[in-house]
Amino acid sequence: MLTDLPISFPRKRVSAWVTETQPNDLKVWLGSLPMADSVAAAREVYQALYTLNRLELPVQTRLKLMQLYRDSVGVISNALQPPTQNNVLPVTPQKRQVVEFVRQLQMEMAHGYKLVLRDIERVRFMWGKRQTNARALEWAIHYLGEVLCRSYQAYMACPRGVWRELHALYTYGETNKWFGEAESDTHPRALSRYLRVLFLGLANPYQLPETECRRVDRFLQRWVDESHLHNELAVSNPAGHFLLDLSVDAPPSPFPKDVSLKSSSHLRTLDALGLARRAQSFINKLKKGEPAQSLDMGMECLDNACLDILRRMVRFWGLGVRRQGSRKKRKGHCFVALGINALHFFVSGQESFSPPDQTDSPANLEPGLDLDEFVSTQREKSMDETYIDLAAGHDDAEAEEGASLADSLLAAGEVYRVDRWQIRDESMSGLLLASRTARGTRLRVGELLGIQDVSESDSWRVGVIRWLKTPSRNDIEMGVEMLSPSVAPVAVRRMEGGSGSAYMQALLLAPQHAIKRPASLIIPRGAGQDDAPLLLAEVDGQPRQIKPIEVLEHTGSFEYIVFADLASHGDRTMDAQINLE
Repeated sequence: MLTDLPISFPRKRVSAWVTETQPNDLKVWLGSLPMADSVAAAREVYQALYTLNRLELPVQTRLKLMQLYRDSVGVISNALQPPTQNNVLPVTPQKRQVVEFVRQLQMEMAHGYKLVLRDIERVRFMWGKRQTNARALEWAIHYLGEVLCRSYQAYMACPRGVWRELHALYTYGETNKWFGEAESDTHPRALSRYLRVLFLGLANPYQLPETECRRVDRFLQRWVDESHLHNELAVSNPAGHFLLDLSVDAPPSPFPKDVSLKSSSHLRTLDALGLARRAQSFINKLKKGEPAQSLDMGMECLDNACLDILRRMVRFWGLGVRRQGSRKKRKGHCFVALGINALHFFVSGQESFSPPDQTDSPANLEPGLDLDEFVSTQREKSMDETYIDLAAGHDDAEAEEGASLADSLLAAGEVYRVDRWQIRDESMSGLLLASRTARGTRLRVGELLGIQDVSESDSWRVGVIRWLKTPSRNDIEMGVEMLSPSVAPVAVRRMEGGSGSAYMQALLLAPQHAIKRPASLIIPRGAGQDDAPLLLAEVDGQPRQIKPIEVLEHTGSFEYIVFADLASHGDRTMDAQINLE
């Protein structure tokens, strides 16, 4: 019985709201909604769905009503989705309110389809009962998956119990042997829906850059059937395999090494090798020069962006990523500066950037601009432009958005912000940082950080944000991978037609002999495109020509490259040699 499983159902209750309970009437009503006013339409649809899910209705009628709601809920949810570019974390009260509303709208849709499943059990005979069950199960799984996806996109913690319900719905379908039954193209199999949710959870979604959740999901929609879920727990090689525990409120985990597992009714093996191989095949084609648009990947992206996404897929699904080294709890604090320019400023002794070929340094502030006016302007820029008041109000205590900008440093015409973060734990390769005061900080996965321990005022380390999460209303947590324990400020410009372009701030990272990595550079994104030669200017040194020879990583804000010196000798250019000094 479905009610014996850990699946929630809304309680029947009397509501002051009204709702259409006949399909024809609902179709007319939905067509009359002011969809251009997404907030008004959202309120109307949510109230109607909430009321509908707490009424007793014939199962066929409820199913028809839920099918009619799907398009409207999809349009409204996408219209209300806050933009993810230039994310401000923690999530502003307005944006959090919108995300929570959209998640609850998806939950009400899931409730409706779960009620269809529950009510079908009470019907002795119904034409097409098996197909109706499979369809209702598919859409219940879909909308619970949407709750998770909306959480990932906003870097918010997932609501409790959603994973447990998803596993329970899968168990219900497996017990009734509904999986594997072919359906029409407009109604994918319920098992495929479930697998898509599992693999999105395995893609470390809090590590995904902005907007990438949807791209991964579209890839999965096209290729997820190349994966397998089965009961066999004897796995010779754990690579590409994951352990699914249907009894816990969590996604699958990497398959344990050197552990003998006994068969259990709640344990399954998720085989991702076929999916990882498919992603790797696309990587190989892109490396050979085939354009992304010509490949049937299921997702749209530029060539370099596709490579980044596919590499992450192979890493997460093919290798079963495990933490390297042990973490240890640590209580302490550090200062964090965000971005190449800010870190360049601080490691330069808080001196403005002065390009080697210019006598006057550019100023980020116009002469005579008052600091209070600047802080006020920055605070206004940090406010969410998509303010939507879906409730009576919100906590005025959150109105101090961006107040910590007053702690920014103003020197030589430049303002760079430093935030104080708490260190939760630390390993050889990274940190877990948390903050309740970094309001209005523009954080995103793949952003460069400068980290300075409180006790070391003259030393900065370089790291990159690998994942973000806002576990509660005021808190931010982020995982940082350390790139280098030391850094030097430099400048680079592209060599184009002899004249070149303007110098840009860059960072020179010291060699890391333990991992056999030579000196490397952090440069602004796009500066190293086409492997064009660069002119590198160091402090107290003559500019020299270099050539990027390997891109270790490129994100939305920087490129991390290994380079070689181009030493001139007469009219000939000597072979490039990696600078190991």
